[in-house]
Amino acid sequence: MSQIEDTPPQARVLPRLAALWGLAVGTLAVHNIEEWLLDLTGWMADRPWLPGGALHGDQTRFTLALLTVTALFAGTAIVAVLARPRWSAGVLACAAYALVANGVSHIVMSLVSRDPMPGLFSGALLLVPAGLVIIRRLPPVRWTLGAVLITVGAALALVFGSLGLAAALTP
Repeated sequence: MSQIEDTPPQARVLPRLAALWGLAVGTLAVHNIEEWLLDLTGWMADRPWLPGGALHGDQTRFTLALLTVTALFAGTAIVAVLARPRWSAGVLACAAYALVANGVSHIVMSLVSRDPMPGLFSGALLLVPAGLVIIRRLPPVRWTLGAVLITVGAALALVFGSLGLAAALTP
């Protein structure tokens, strides 16, 4: 027997899961950097007719929100990889769907506004493909009403919570 065949299936999945968490965190970080460098707040302010523009605030507030989201996501990944909780793969799969949705939203907003939205390139070239790779490599998510509500609620809480925290911490 080969060494791989002697290794229990659970032990073979863990390095792959760690790599997939790393891919998710890395692509999100690059995407957030692109949004910051290309001044998403200014882009949104120039298009007051787009939804959510007022939420971004100024560049300082948005920077704090991006750092918060990235840190919370990275912290979740660290716990998921080191503690190996049962929820790790399911949460990562749901996060991967959120990454795909984020990337697609940048594509749609760019088309609607007829101007490339900051985050478009990393969204289209990193978030969507990485999210799809992660989704394909993990067991399928059982999409119950509860799972959908928790996923959407967590995504909204993360975005609006980080923007709200940033607003509270900046003058």
